[in-house]
Amino acid sequence: MRPFLLSALALAALALAAPRPTRAEDDKDNKKKTEAEEAYTIKVLKFLPKGKAVKVNAKRTIKFAAKFTDDNDNSMNVDKEQTFLRTYVEKTLDVDEKANKRKKFTRAYEKAKDVEGDESQSKPYQGRTVVFERSGDKWSVEAEGKPELEQDDLKDVSAEINRSEKPDDALYPKKAVKVGDKWALEGKEVAKVFEDLKMDPDTVKASGKLVKAYKKGGQQWGQIEYVINFTSTEVGPLFKNVKGEMKGTVDQALDASTTASKGAFEVKWAGKQTIEMGCQKIKTDFTLEATVDSEVTDAKEDKKQDDKK
Repeated sequence: MRPFLLSALALAALALAAPRPTRAEDDKDNKKKTEAEEAYTIKVLKFLPKGKAVKVNAKRTIKFAAKFTDDNDNSMNVDKEQTFLRTYVEKTLDVDEKANKRKKFTRAYEKAKDVEGDESQSKPYQGRTVVFERSGDKWSVEAEGKPELEQDDLKDVSAEINRSEKPDDALYPKKAVKVGDKWALEGKEVAKVFEDLKMDPDTVKASGKLVKAYKKGGQQWGQIEYVINFTSTEVGPLFKNVKGEMKGTVDQALDASTTASKGAFEVKWAGKQTIEMGCQKIKTDFTLEATVDSEVTDAKEDKKQDDKK
């Protein structure tokens, strides 16, 4: 028998002896292949429909470390960490269908606590339901029940809801994308979305990427990854024109079927600057990190609350 024929027979024998993939494995592989090849037009639900509710669990942590050195080479180190915890159920009560805007919604705060070191402070609205109602372009904010809360007690939630409206689709691709595809983000739009970071739009270089797509409860979900480099015109009251980087991952519905999501973002700034304090010039070497972890889950309607409304 010819050598090449022997080799061919040996390979055939090995192939027959090797375990063949099961039908389930074939189906799984085909499903992965289909998901990788499918293109998704990402749509987002702007707000909860009337009568629907979600539970929000959010944690935001800010870490600041700096070394301050004066003209006489005297130095001082500062390390500070703050954590902000918010857990609430948000429900839409009324909608302006023509304008496609919410008119009224509530947040029932289970937790509203700020932590710094060993000290923590509960916000006045913890354990209370706060009502948000639109009047023109502004939202009025009031707490239900007694004792009455002053506007000063609600200033942080009022400031949050009365920020300028952000473009809904700023972080999403303008066309359908497949798993693994990247898209560039418009600097001006990104700066509007993250207005608190004081981004200079001309310095923003940002991209999104669809990391994976999957089904969840019959809904089409996906995981999106973001990388954003920028310069902040201001970082706190002391520092100007500081380079920063943001990285984040969000799992969310791609088909506008729900506002539920899970996200984790990290922002970092670092720099060396000379600042004037009093009559002295102080050299600073600083880092600032902010992390935000949030999870939004669909909540069941509370019929008792509906009856009260």
